[in-house]
Amino acid sequence: MSNDINTSSMMLQMRSMIDSAQSHITPMQINNDGLPGVQTTEKVEFGSLLKSAVQQVNAMQTESGHLKNDFVSGKEGVDLVQVMIASEKSSVAFGAMVEVRNKLLKAYDEVKRIRV
Repeated sequence: MSNDINTSSMMLQMRSMIDSAQSHITPMQINNDGLPGVQTTEKVEFGSLLKSAVQQVNAMQTESGHLKNDFVSGKEGVDLVQVMIASEKSSVAFGAMVEVRNKLLKAYDEVKRIRV
């Protein structure tokens, strides 16, 4: 399997996960008073967003595993196309999650290096 990830499809997948996660969380209010150009109150809860994204990736991998097992065992109604699509979706989602983790770790390292 190739490690190359199509960045546009990865970004679409990440945006889809974010949109889906945002519809299931209770956000906290962040007041942006005094910031130039910002006139609305933005709803953000990063921890819940990240947890939801990880749970979605896990669900995709679990579904892919079940489909693979069903296909190998010869279960009716499971075809190779479904198995391959589920496998690729879980692979892309996992790759995107690894990239997000790497970016977060890189940002954390940069923040640690800031001298106060």
